[in-house]
Amino acid sequence: MLKKLTLSVKINILIGLFIASNIAFFIVFLNGQITLKDTAVDTTKTLIDSTERIKVKTAVLNMAHVLAKDVKGINKDSIDQLYNFFNERLGDLKYEADKSGYYFICKETTWFFNPNNRAVENKDYANNRDVNGVRYIYDLNQKANSGGGYVIYKFLKPGKGEVNKVSYATMINGTDYWIASGVYLDNIKNSQNTLQSAIETKSKDILSGIIIPVILIVLVLVLFSINLRSSIIKPITEIIKNTNKVAIGELRNIADKGNDEISRVVKSLNNLINRLKETSSFARSIGDGDFNSEFEIKSDKDVLGKSLLDMRKSLNDARKAEEKRAEEEEIRIWTMNGHTIINDILRDNQHKIDKLADMLLQKIIEYVKLNQGGIFLLNQDDETKLKLISSYAYDRKKFLDKTIDIGEGIVGTCAIEQKTVYMTEVPNDYINIGSGLGEAKPSCLIIVPLIINEKFYGVIELASFRKLEEHEIAFIEKTAENIASTISIAQITMNTTKLLEQHKMQSEELSAQEEEMRQNMEELQATQEESARRERELTEKVEYLEKILDDNSLEH
Repeated sequence: MLKKLTLSVKINILIGLFIASNIAFFIVFLNGQITLKDTAVDTTKTLIDSTERIKVKTAVLNMAHVLAKDVKGINKDSIDQLYNFFNERLGDLKYEADKSGYYFICKETTWFFNPNNRAVENKDYANNRDVNGVRYIYDLNQKANSGGGYVIYKFLKPGKGEVNKVSYATMINGTDYWIASGVYLDNIKNSQNTLQSAIETKSKDILSGIIIPVILIVLVLVLFSINLRSSIIKPITEIIKNTNKVAIGELRNIADKGNDEISRVVKSLNNLINRLKETSSFARSIGDGDFNSEFEIKSDKDVLGKSLLDMRKSLNDARKAEEKRAEEEEIRIWTMNGHTIINDILRDNQHKIDKLADMLLQKIIEYVKLNQGGIFLLNQDDETKLKLISSYAYDRKKFLDKTIDIGEGIVGTCAIEQKTVYMTEVPNDYINIGSGLGEAKPSCLIIVPLIINEKFYGVIELASFRKLEEHEIAFIEKTAENIASTISIAQITMNTTKLLEQHKMQSEELSAQEEEMRQNMEELQATQEESARRERELTEKVEYLEKILDDNSLEH
């Protein structure tokens, strides 16, 4: 049947079939792209929703754990102490971009602490319902008492009215209170819509970048086929075969040995195939997380190349933002855990300054991964001197007896200026860190004054073979403030105890003196009585003698 057709008809049929196959390919490709886009959007929406829930749950559980540890030192029978404790830690703590995320605390169904609405505090919301009839406080209380759980309800959001909100609640161990926090679902919806819009935009750009070049190639082939039908049957057949392979994803170059117009078409197709290989390899690298692979756009009109570069930049920016957020969260948790450990030591040993200094110095060096340190306290008997009360290096306590005058050396200068000294160029003759393998000069030195309420108590000196990060310096400075506060309390307690002992000794001495005086008075009284008795006896004898003398005088 084909033999009866003219060559022109055959070529036209071939052209028609080629065009039809390409249209079919693009329809299939378009449908696949749409399906892929919808799947990506749906999967991302689910992932965002799940991530937000996990974020809320993780934040509440971590905060409950931290509060449970810190609240051990609080008198739970004192409502004011508990309220101040929660307010100090949670009052200014907000999250989410619009600061709509906060923590609140209830006892059963009664609001105890709500930094976002103080008016509801101490009110029982057991029967309060949202617009859908959900008893959200009652349900959150049930979830908290059953090990923790989520509750979805409508709640007033400033500037937005009643908005769906998902909250997670759990008990604070060791107390009768539960803590909860939540996120408004409109925040999640906004993130989902933004991501969906970005995916749709990128999808359209990619489709435009692929469809337009291929359509142009098809038109070029058609024009060449019409004008040169008699000389391109075999080349066209080869071109169609290889193009069909490209359509099913097989990127293989076409052999080209000529120098005519068909050869140019073949070269163009090979360039397209090579470009598709480059874009495919680049897209695969991005998918594998390699955002540093090289890729160049062919011209200012290279839509596909520009779209891929824009996609790489967007994904790279998103990854960096997530890495930064994760790093900041890790630092926050590290700092919080460190303060909890230090505060436990301060609370349990505040009446034993020497033991407290040893434990604190050891824990600070271990936690911040330093190498050596010492704590100097102001001599209470001579406030012109600082005395080393604790030193530590390489997991061992150092027993050193050292006193420094105020103003002497770096430590003494820090005592005068009462400001943190951080040095990364340590003088050669200042300090060496010693171990079983020898001694070496540290890479950095930090000296922090122990000050509370503008009163100076001493300094803490730390050395390390590595330079400290900003959050580590801030942690050491805050720890120094807490140490100063504890030392202040300990010294006041010691001075009070000393005064009480002195008062007791003085009272005992006074009692002894009174007893001695009473005994002396008794002895004096006895002596006086004896003297009076002897005086009476002497008087009687004198009178008797005088009487005898008088009688003798009368006889003569």
